[in-house]
Amino acid sequence: MGDFSLDAGCEFQPLHELMRKAEIDIGIPCAGNHTCGKCRVLVQGQTDEVGVAEACLLTKEDIRNGVRLACFCKVRGAITLTLPGKGPERILTNGVKAVAPGHPMMEPGFYGAAIDIGTTTVACYLFDSTGNLVDSISEMNRQRRFGADVISRIQYCIQNGRADVHEAIVRQLEKMLDRLAGKAGIPRGDIRAAVVTGNTIMLHLFANLDPEGMGSLPFTPESLFDWESEKLLRGVRTYLPPCVSAYVGADLLCCVLTSESYHRDGLSCVVDIGTNGEMALCNRGVLSCCSTAAGPAFEGAGISCGMMAAEGAISHVQPVENGYRWQTIGNTEPRGVCGSGVVDTVNALLRTGALLPSGRLCEAQPYVERLENKSTLAFRYPGTDLSFTQEDVRQLQLAKAAIYGGMQTLLADGKVRFEDLDVLYLCGGFGSYLDLHSAEGIGLIPKGTADKTVVLGNGAAAGAARILMSRAQRDTLRQLRDNCRYIELSADETFMEYYVEAMSF
Repeated sequence: MGDFSLDAGCEFQPLHELMRKAEIDIGIPCAGNHTCGKCRVLVQGQTDEVGVAEACLLTKEDIRNGVRLACFCKVRGAITLTLPGKGPERILTNGVKAVAPGHPMMEPGFYGAAIDIGTTTVACYLFDSTGNLVDSISEMNRQRRFGADVISRIQYCIQNGRADVHEAIVRQLEKMLDRLAGKAGIPRGDIRAAVVTGNTIMLHLFANLDPEGMGSLPFTPESLFDWESEKLLRGVRTYLPPCVSAYVGADLLCCVLTSESYHRDGLSCVVDIGTNGEMALCNRGVLSCCSTAAGPAFEGAGISCGMMAAEGAISHVQPVENGYRWQTIGNTEPRGVCGSGVVDTVNALLRTGALLPSGRLCEAQPYVERLENKSTLAFRYPGTDLSFTQEDVRQLQLAKAAIYGGMQTLLADGKVRFEDLDVLYLCGGFGSYLDLHSAEGIGLIPKGTADKTVVLGNGAAAGAARILMSRAQRDTLRQLRDNCRYIELSADETFMEYYVEAMSF
């Protein structure tokens, strides 16, 4: 990603705190709690020694090459910092197209933005007043340095205040709008309106509201939104759509709006798969919903060699004679594995017998080997230095069990079965590359569901675009909110039964 110069002064200071102050973006999924080992950097200058705890999260080769973990490392004086990677990731956007206008938020001749603040990624789509999609960009959410998931970010706000987290997302959106205006060749001031969707916690942090009430029972949000503001983004009238509860946000309602399932006969399920998995069951016009903590595995952030759906990400894996064949986005050199590649990897390992249904890797199988520390088994992608570890398998087990368990709980509550579903809608960037038969193979979706699954891409942003271009869609969204019944899963025995059942492959 590049080199940076920092000056820690004459006393030792934590490196990750210096990086925060300098707005140097790096993911710290564990929010600096010394558990994930993902904040790898190269530091030249005066640092403390690598301690035992840090060494446990690094290989001997890492230590020889000067790799440090930013959450452990302490520095003083002037240093040069090098972040790993080959330049900024160009994360792919998808699932949002031109929208037919019907009383749009912006005046004729001006522009508006549909923005989806995901826990892991932020996507921004620029439209003109005729509903034409002008351009789009997507980036890693710069709040990730405060934690990989919503709970860790809430905890950061409780301990340190929310100002840094709020300012990080506002600055990011301002820069994204500036970039979009530059790419479109228009003055930044011509972007007059925006619809910003996301889960309830992300919207709280964007709006600078206190998220603490959502960190513990009874999960009380300060706001469920459905209001406009002209103070959040410079010169932009911004609408935040309604949320259902603390853990079912505007993003799910926008996905339902995009699917149009709410005014169709039959039985359909809308699932927005991300760090926070939200889902809704539309049973002949009756809407029920729930939310489950899937973690960031489906977006690559919770995997040791994981990355977002960007060029160089292994997105597909298949078993072939005497090995495995993989494919990257953009057909470039592999830099990591994105969510669809993670699902394909596990399905391929199951098919070859290299992975047992319990989730245990088998050392005797080709390309399964022990890592340098000898304590962990891993699958090595042929022809690369990328490995998918036993712990990565575990992370996917937890994530897919949460999604499957949530869907089954919704169906049980509606007294229907998966076989009764007319259509399953999958939303989120993860679904755009997902091989549905691999998803069946690992138990993310039930057997026989692939052929009646529709992938909507970024359904949340597509719904935000509809609202941007038509005020009538706001009224529809409010009706969805008012008619939606929320099921709390945190103490639901039915969910726990399905969750445990779904842990095996």
